[in-house]
Amino acid sequence: YRGLGVVVSMAVPARIIYISTLECSREMVDISARQFILNPPSALGTYNKEIQSLLPLVTPFAGGVAGGCAAVSSQLIVVPMDVISQKLMVMEDSVFKDKGGTIKMARSIIKTEGWRGLYKGFGLSLFTSLPAGSIWWATYAGCKDSLSVYGDPDVPIGNELLSSIPPAVRQGMVQVASAFSAAVAASVMTQPLDTIKTRLQVGNLKSNASLLSVAKELTSTSGLYKGLLPRIAHMGIWGSVLSAAYEVLKLVSRKDYEF
Repeated sequence: YRGLGVVVSMAVPARIIYISTLECSREMVDISARQFILNPPSALGTYNKEIQSLLPLVTPFAGGVAGGCAAVSSQLIVVPMDVISQKLMVMEDSVFKDKGGTIKMARSIIKTEGWRGLYKGFGLSLFTSLPAGSIWWATYAGCKDSLSVYGDPDVPIGNELLSSIPPAVRQGMVQVASAFSAAVAASVMTQPLDTIKTRLQVGNLKSNASLLSVAKELTSTSGLYKGLLPRIAHMGIWGSVLSAAYEVLKLVSRKDYEF
């Protein structure tokens, strides 16, 4: 459990930044995109019909952009957290007694390597987290928007079996289905990137190994999709919990309370 303290203490701020960036950027992009489509520049007047046909894509587009921005912003905390916790994990017992501890380790890294030492692997982390966040939230937003009619209590479904299910349960089913669809899409599309990143981090490679050389090696051995099913399960469960918390927070924050 070494490094647990830094993970617990920094995970909460990281999630706050993630959700805050996600919601703010999603709303800004959504509003801007809709305004552009509904009121395009006069120079594009001849393409009004084609531009307005893009309206259904605004929700997944805004979700994708917001997911990418949220992933980048949260990595500003997640990467130092990982660097410190991993150094504490591999520290020998005798050294840990004297130099163990989050603050001591952070000071030691800054003293010997500078502030850049806390952000080792930042680019490599963005290599997977940025596309994964964009694809996940774009798919989640698109699926949830398409399936929202099944969770709306005010919209008749026309299916007797579904109509007999309470609206709250239907909304939960829509959310879970959207989250797991997003998990499958994000996992399938980013698994090769994650495999390459892991190989670069922990593999026994030559010092001059590059992304392309590792990708070629893994492609020749059909190793790019190793661990796909566990990754889908992980992203599905993590995404369901995160999206559930996200939707509850949205509902609570927008509700008017009387004091």
